[in-house]
Amino acid sequence: MTSRIAVALLGTVAVAIAILVGAAGCSRADLYPLTSKLASDGGAIGETGGGAGGKALFVAPDGDDSNPGTFAQPLRTVARARDLVRSKNGTMTADMTVYLRGGTYPQSSTLVFTNADSGSHGFYVKYVAYSDERPLLTGGQPIKGWKVSDATNNIYAANAGTTAFRQLYVNGVKAIRARSPNLGVNGEANFNRLSGWDKTAHNIQLSASYVSNWNNLTKVEMHLMTAWADNILRIASISPSGDTAFVKVQSTEDAILFVRPNPNLAQMGWGSGRPFYFENALEFLDQAGEWYLDEAANVVYYKPRTGEDMTTATVVAPMVETILGVSGTSTADQASYIWFQGLTFAHSTFMRPSQYGFLDAQAGQYNLTAAADNKQTVGRPPAGVMVTNANHIHFERNLFAQMAATGLDLVSGTHDDLIVGNVFTQIGGSGISVGKFTADQATEYHVPYNPADRNEICTKDVIKNNYVHDVTTEIFGACGIACGYPQNIDIEHNEVTGTNFTGISVGYGWTTSTNAMTNNKINYNNIYDVANILAGGAGISTQSNQGPASEMQYNYLHDFGQPPWADYAVLGLYLDEGTTGYTVAHNVMINTPGALIALTAGANTLTDNGADPDGAQETIASAGIEPSFADIKNLTIPAATF
Repeated sequence: MTSRIAVALLGTVAVAIAILVGAAGCSRADLYPLTSKLASDGGAIGETGGGAGGKALFVAPDGDDSNPGTFAQPLRTVARARDLVRSKNGTMTADMTVYLRGGTYPQSSTLVFTNADSGSHGFYVKYVAYSDERPLLTGGQPIKGWKVSDATNNIYAANAGTTAFRQLYVNGVKAIRARSPNLGVNGEANFNRLSGWDKTAHNIQLSASYVSNWNNLTKVEMHLMTAWADNILRIASISPSGDTAFVKVQSTEDAILFVRPNPNLAQMGWGSGRPFYFENALEFLDQAGEWYLDEAANVVYYKPRTGEDMTTATVVAPMVETILGVSGTSTADQASYIWFQGLTFAHSTFMRPSQYGFLDAQAGQYNLTAAADNKQTVGRPPAGVMVTNANHIHFERNLFAQMAATGLDLVSGTHDDLIVGNVFTQIGGSGISVGKFTADQATEYHVPYNPADRNEICTKDVIKNNYVHDVTTEIFGACGIACGYPQNIDIEHNEVTGTNFTGISVGYGWTTSTNAMTNNKINYNNIYDVANILAGGAGISTQSNQGPASEMQYNYLHDFGQPPWADYAVLGLYLDEGTTGYTVAHNVMINTPGALIALTAGANTLTDNGADPDGAQETIASAGIEPSFADIKNLTIPAATF
């Protein structure tokens, strides 16, 4: 078949598809597998496919940005494809597609999409994986040249370059930043405990046996749990006296830790004994799979796991905090109609803890200031993928993995965006975040968010059929899905598991006052094995007034309980302070620590929840990922190649 015939055939099929869409009410997404196969089977593929003028673009790691972007002569970078799209997307009559071939696409800085990259006339610009291939967009850089540094202890070393990092991945597996005490069996959480603290003297007290005369002491960090939050505290000094060591932390952390009443070192009267571990000293490097970065010498050390050959290992250090961003000009002038499908986004970092420490206030939002009267301000962790001032942004069947803070964040000014059938795993903070938690970083965090500019509110965004697992691995107080003040959000048919705090959290500010939220829906989710470290978490937690007509229905919560490190209970469903306007009904809770609680909440309707509500078996069968997306649970992180 000649290329001209192939073009004619595909054009005819495209017309037929358009007729089918109109007749059957199908979406273009439903037909993607078919169109992808047609593109792969046709000749001269670079001249066919969805797009203005009937053209698609192709990108491949072995391509060249001086190429025309055909199948035979692909581009090399997504950024070049994006720039070429800008000359073609103003008068679209069909979706325009950029196909990414399998392989690794390193991003040394954030790949940004703006208004200029939008679709037009209701059609999408699509960035999709070609056929069944697995393109990887990585914010990491390789670490090479490993040599034996300490033969007795089987420790290797390599030149780390001059840019600091906080994570390391060896052959696709996350390495453990050297710590004391070590993790437990099979990587289970393991801590020591404080013996006391002194608010006046601003010190933390612990057994002298837990400390030593470590080099590079001011680079050592204490990861400390305080009720529902965790804290990464840079050490200033350690002064042993008899059996007790007195620890002081650096000034930024000190000004918050010993001042804020919530959460504090003696939250709700439980006193001392908060769990903690130390991290980031060469002296802690005593277990296979651990690593340490000497920033002064620009040397990274690693103790290999069994079977790892450091002469051939692929070692990746994340260097970029945000790999991809969609950023519209303003709330009134937004980016729109951009589609990402079948891609893997991986290896983002988060450097603030190394620079200022990190004190979680609630749901992974970190304190900037705190006062004794409980007035606090908070900042927002970066995400591997961030979206601001944008609508109709579509994420489908992507993999978000090995990120230091949030996976995907719809920050503000979003509406009608769809997050469907994606996998979020090995994420340091929340898997997904939506909406502002405060108006800005200067606004006290109890002040209800209710902006005059209604376009700023994240509204009508859909989070559906996603698999969120093994997240909150570095920011323990983050959530599987964390929402600030969304409006008309639909969180439906997701599976959330493997969190250290709450599975799904919606709301902030702890107020019954009117705010931006209304008509939020949290339905048909399957949530288990959550709240594994911190207290006060839940399968689903809500805060503040979300009326009228918010729903929490037909969720299946099961198999989690109060962890040994928590000083008070976790719950199945938690209607936390100010929660108002919810219908909470038909939720199945089996082997959870408590059904639900309404703490200083407003008016809600609570019916038919528990271990055996009406239709329990039907709820169990239907909650979680729907059959059409069940295959996403088989996704694995593609190997990075540089």
